[in-house]
Amino acid sequence: IVTAFAKGDADALRPLLADGVFQNFKRAIDDRVSRGKTLETTLVGVTAAELVDADLDKSTAKVTIRFVSEQVNVTKDASAKIVDGDPNKVVTITDVWTFARDVRSSDPNWMLVETRAS
Repeated sequence: IVTAFAKGDADALRPLLADGVFQNFKRAIDDRVSRGKTLETTLVGVTAAELVDADLDKSTAKVTIRFVSEQVNVTKDASAKIVDGDPNKVVTITDVWTFARDVRSSDPNWMLVETRAS
């Protein structure tokens, strides 16, 4: 998800995200593209993944996970000039993501239904 978002690959994101989350990601991608900017993200590694909550409501299971990752994020303008970030600096990012799936479904994939920074 992180890599597809950085690349602006909405087609790759579509099956992984719930409608509302997809619309938010797509809006951010479209805004970035319309301003002639690109995002380069290098996921150095995930340093922690902690289960925050789990719930089963009828046939929908939800899990909320706090991810701590190390990333290098650089935004460039149309002329490839860096406008945000530092290609030589690893930053720690903490996100809380909620995934859901219908436990009756034969599809084993979980869909991202909510994101927030922590």
